[in-house]
This record gives sequence, C-alpha cells and structure tokens, in this order.
Amino acid sequence: MVEIKGNYDELHTAIESQKSIDIKDKKNSQLLDSFKYFFNESLDLICISNSESNLRILNSAFSKLLGYSKKELLNSPFTKIVHDDDVYNTNIEILKLNSGITTIHFENRCVKKDGTILYIHWWAKKDPKTNQIHYIGRNITEFKKSQKKLKNSENLLNDAQKIAKIGSWEYNLETQKLNWSNELYAIFEIENKPNPNLYQEYLSLFAPEDFEVLQAKINHLINTKTSFEIEHKIILPNNRFKWVYETKIPVVNDDGKVIIIKGIAQDITEKKLISDTVKAKEQAEIANKAKTEFIANMSHEIRTPLNGIIGFTELLIKTKLDKTQQEYTNTINKSAIILMDIINDILDFSKIESGKLELNIEEIDLFELLHQVIDLFKYQAIQKNIDLILKIDKHIPQYIIADGGRLKQIIVNLVSNAIKFTDSGSVNLIISQLQSENNLVKLQFSVKDTGIGIKENNHHKIFNSFVQEDNSVSRKYGGTGLGLPISNQLLGLMHSNLQLVSKNGDGSTFFFVVDFKKGTTKHKSIPTFANLENEEDSLFNIDHYEVTVLIVEDNKINMLLAKTLVQKIIPSCNIVEAFDGGQAIKRVLNEKIDLILMDIHMPIKNGYEAAMEIRKFNTTKRIPIIALTAGVFNGEKEKCLAAGMNDFLSKPIVKKDLENILLKWLK
Repeated sequence: MVEIKGNYDELHTAIESQKSIDIKDKKNSQLLDSFKYFFNESLDLICISNSESNLRILNSAFSKLLGYSKKELLNSPFTKIVHDDDVYNTNIEILKLNSGITTIHFENRCVKKDGTILYIHWWAKKDPKTNQIHYIGRNITEFKKSQKKLKNSENLLNDAQKIAKIGSWEYNLETQKLNWSNELYAIFEIENKPNPNLYQEYLSLFAPEDFEVLQAKINHLINTKTSFEIEHKIILPNNRFKWVYETKIPVVNDDGKVIIIKGIAQDITEKKLISDTVKAKEQAEIANKAKTEFIANMSHEIRTPLNGIIGFTELLIKTKLDKTQQEYTNTINKSAIILMDIINDILDFSKIESGKLELNIEEIDLFELLHQVIDLFKYQAIQKNIDLILKIDKHIPQYIIADGGRLKQIIVNLVSNAIKFTDSGSVNLIISQLQSENNLVKLQFSVKDTGIGIKENNHHKIFNSFVQEDNSVSRKYGGTGLGLPISNQLLGLMHSNLQLVSKNGDGSTFFFVVDFKKGTTKHKSIPTFANLENEEDSLFNIDHYEVTVLIVEDNKINMLLAKTLVQKIIPSCNIVEAFDGGQAIKRVLNEKIDLILMDIHMPIKNGYEAAMEIRKFNTTKRIPIIALTAGVFNGEKEKCLAAGMNDFLSKPIVKKDLENILLKWLK
C-alpha cells in the first residue's frame, strides 16, 4: 500500500499511482498465468538448471517423455538423462554459455528410464542475473528415423545408378556440341577423348531401321517440345551388339525454341536377354502345363474304360471257359494291362525329358519276362503266319537286378513294331551274353525281323518324337510315333541306347546293350493260376458279415465292375449306389454306411469335395472312405488323404487289392 498524506494534489497523485500499480500487478498476474499454462501444457521438454547444471524446475512433458518422476530428476545433473556417449559433447555445449555465448543449439541422445533412446534438439539460454540455464528440448526421434531412411534410400539409389551404368549426355543444336559422361563412353565403347565427330560416330552404331526411328523422334521432339524414349540395338565391332534404352528431353530458350537436347542412356542388354529368357520360360511352362493337363485328362478317359476291360476279363477268366476261350480272354486281359503300362509310360514322357523319372530297380525273373512278351504276341504272329522265335543264350542268368516294367515295355515296343511291319518270314527276340564278371553281366537284346526295312536316310528320323519313317507308313500301319523315342529315352536312364541295322526291303534289327547286376535267387517256384485262386479265396471269409458299402462312381461300367467285385468278396454285402458326390452325401446322411468306395473325378461334386463334406458331420466322421482313381500323377494319394479319405486304390481295380482294402477297414 502507498502511504496517503499531504494536500489534495498530493492525495490525487498518490491515488493515481496506486491505480497504476494495481494495473501492472494485474498484467503481471496475467502474464504469469500465461507462462504457467505454456510451461505446463507444452509438448516440448522445458527445464531450468542452476549454475552447476543441476535441474531445479521441469515441466510435465519432460518427466512424462523420459519416464521419470519429477522427484527423481530434480536436483540431478542435466546430464543424468544424456546417453553416455553424448555426455562429453553436451558438457562442451553447456560450457559455451559460460564463455560469453548467451544462446546455444545442440542435439544429443537422451535415455528414457526404460532404456529407450530418444534424439532431442535443445535450445538453451543463460540468465546473466541468476546464472540459471533455461532449456527447451524437442523430440526429433521420428525425424531422425525418417532422415536415416532417406539417407539409406539415397545411398541405395546412388549405388543402383552406379551398378546400372547409366550415362548422361547433352547435345547443343546451335553449336552441334555433344557432351558425354564417362559412363556413356563405356556403354557405346567409344574412346573417351576429344572427338569432333562424336555425334556421327554415335549415329553410325545404329541399325538402319533404328536410325530412321531416332531421326523421326528427334524431329518430333524439336517441333512439339515433348520428350521421348527409345529402345534400340547398337552394332559393335566383331558382330557384337548391345541393347540400349534412352530418354531424351528438350531444353527451350526464352523464345520457345528448342536449343538443347538432354538425355540418359542405359545398357539393358542383360536385362533384355533375361526378359526374353523369362518370356520363353513362361511360354514353355504354359505349354508344359497345358500338355500335362491334356495328358492327365486323356489318361483318365482311357484308363476308365480299361478299368472295365481288365476287371471284367479277370472275372471272365475265373468262369468256366474252354481252352480257346481261356487263351483269348487271357490275351485280352494281358493286352489291356500292357496298354495300361504304356499309358503310364506316356505320362512319364515329360518326366523322362526333364530327368525326373526314376527307375524301380529290383530283382526280376528275366526268363519269365521274356516268355510273357512272347505269349502276348504269339496269337498275332499265328494270325499273320509269321514265326515268332525266342532265343536265350544258355549262359544268361535267370535273375537280374533291373526295372522289369521298363525293360518289358522296351522289348514289347520292339516286338510289336517288328510284327506290325513284317508280312512274311519271322520275328526273332534274341538275348545274348556279351560279358560276365563277378556279379555283373552285359546283355544284348535284339529284335530281328524280315519286314519292310527302313531307308538309311530315315534311321535317325524314326527316333524323334511323333515321327514315323514317312506318311505312307503312318497311313498304312498307324501308330503315334512315340514308341521308339520313349524306349530310347528309357534306355538312356539305363546308360544305353537303341541301335539299328536295316536295309530298305530287307528287314530290320533293333538292339541295345545294358549292364545288369546278377540276382541272388537261384530257383524260384511260380504259383500256378489254380494256386492263386485258392490263395485269394482264403484271404477273405466274412460271408456272415452284414455290412453296407456305398459305391460312388459316375461311370456305369465301372459301377457294375465295382459292385460285382464287392459282391464276390462279400456275398452278403448290402450295396448302395451314388453317381456323383452330391448323391453320396445324401446317401451317407440318410442310411447307415459301413464303408465308402469313392471315385475322384465326377460331375456336380467330385470325390475330394464329397469327402470333405462328409467329414463335417459327427455321425459320418469315422466312416472309412477309400479313393478310387484313374489318376496316376505324383501327389494324388496325398491329396486324397488330405481331403479326409482313409486309403487309396488305383484303377484298374485288381480283386486282390480290393480284398486287402476291405479286410483292412472292415475287419
């Protein structure tokens, strides 16, 4: 308060003075409130330290960002929050305030209580009256991260440009002066030296058609003031070439006239070659996929009727037939089985070419295999009045280690061709031993005929896929032209190849030589057909079982075959039919089913979809589902099991295999 005394004027002056003090106090109070609000609500870090750099005052953002309580920080050195590696430099900055510098800016790393590192930009000012230091800090951690990412990106871009060998250039239309970067000389393989004819030398590397395109584009750039891009080939010494990608842009003067053309050029030869290779690979993969899908579909379509032929001939063989009928039926059955083997081998054709097919090496009875081949063709030979003769060297071992299926396929192919192209005379299958040492034997297999022979200039041609000697042969004798190429590639897996001796009109001899290991079996009795019958009949004896089997099959012939086989194995079985996956699901939900035989490829809902649907219901989760499929590609069995099926049976259905499956899941 102001003491009031004296006359009126003095009193008036005193009153006015008091009013002025009140107004200043009010303003100061308002300013103080504003400062307090700024101090407490600021997102930046604000603190005040004494002359010894100990923290005396700090705002909420300071303690909140660093994770400390105010109590933990007050009276502590400012450097308590600073990263150890930055303490020295921070102290150097603070000392500047004592050397006459009133305001400083610096950055350092601060460590939160949980160990997290932050980047802080500080502004500091010393109050000369109190020697206190006022700090304002801003968290620039995210900015630093962005800055680091940007720097990394710049480095990557610079490295990429260096690796890419991109050259730049500038051409002055008025002075005809051309400036190149060092990289451009390397790209166009022109010596880097002063060269008044550089532009002409550059143009001389263009192919004529590319030169015309370039000139047209440059004229268009000058007339329209628009940039352009061009990809072209340059011709280098020694008939070498490069692919170059160029971008050209115009530079215009104040009058709107193009005076300079700038651009970059990049050697894209490797990229171009890779691109062409990738395109070719993609096209080949598309073609290969289409071929695989076509073969798979054709295989399924062929194997489906073959399943009926093989299945019903096996059933027919077990009925009462006379000797001739028995021979004919056996021949049909064996021919169908051989045809199935050939289909499988055709499916392996692409695998052979890619080196993915593997031989199934085991001990085989070579004599039995050779007699099977002769039995297969003897009726055909009799019909054509041809002598079919088998000659086996007496020194040849009966048992060898080999892939019997592949070896048989090769011999069947050669004998089949020999009989096909022989109208009179004989066909001889000759097996000779060329060498025998310890457990190894070198055998030569020859098929000699007295047929039409092969012209000498066609000897190599016939080993090409889908090719026969000439069109007249194809029209007269038929065939796909795949037999010999497949046989030759199979022999390649055995480290051998087909060889040919032939003269047009005087027969042919196809032969090959293979090294085998000798088998260890000295004698092996082969059970007769009657013995096999007894063995099969004793395998399964559940006539008294009352089971219900659901057969899901869209092909009527295969449905009849499956029903017939199941009824022969389990005469008392109740059979339920379904002709697609949708019907199968309805049957399972409405009837008590003990086992399901499920075809895979069906309309409406296939076997995979039907199996997955059946497994969704609690009442049908445990019903055994056996896949029946004509598919033969790798992974099909795994795909069936993944769909919820229990087992897998490949078509054509063999009675003994079906018996084993039923015994396994119904016992």
